[in-house]
Amino acid sequence: MTTTDQILALAVRPTPTAEADAGLARFAEAADAGMNSHLVRALRNLRPADDGHAWRAWLSATAALYAPGGAAPSGAAPGGAVPAAGPVVTTVVCAAATALGEDCSAAVAAGLQAAALAEAGLATAAGWSVPVVSAAIGAGLAAGLMLGLGEAQLRSALGICATQAAGLRAAAGTDAAPLQAGKAAFNAVEAAQLARLGFTSSREPLDGRRAFFPLLSS
Repeated sequence: MTTTDQILALAVRPTPTAEADAGLARFAEAADAGMNSHLVRALRNLRPADDGHAWRAWLSATAALYAPGGAAPSGAAPGGAVPAAGPVVTTVVCAAATALGEDCSAAVAAGLQAAALAEAGLATAAGWSVPVVSAAIGAGLAAGLMLGLGEAQLRSALGICATQAAGLRAAAGTDAAPLQAGKAAFNAVEAAQLARLGFTSSREPLDGRRAFFPLLSS
């Protein structure tokens, strides 16, 4: 079974988890404190009725993904172990899910597990900000579940996310760090909506010979 198939299996019966609920609680607390409210508003404006303004609004909102002076963690867990979701992954997945609805615990749980699978496959991705890149995949699954996408559409959404995933370790400690994390959340919401509209992607966007894992690990 490919990693894409494993991720799609998470969507069959997504179930809330304590990790997801805790992540959503932290995300809500940050929103109450004004740390990510602009990001959420920008992402929510990407719903189908969007008039185009939100496609620019996310750029000024992404700094809220990090506390002042914060930096994205980098690298996968040692020994190839599946890492626990860090703050960047959790924030990106929660941002994408909450942008599309309120009852999102199950979608976030599946998204965090999907991000962990993606992160485990990127253990040798030197130079890439693995948490940000893998968060894009998890957030894409979460956003797709929030939109009620079927398996074929979810597969396309994952591929659309994979083809846009990016983020450099060298950006840690700079303004580009929250920018690339915010872009991951933005791309996930956009990818799910494009898939719902019929956009397609590779059937094996992660494990294929010219796909996500081989490209980023080369």
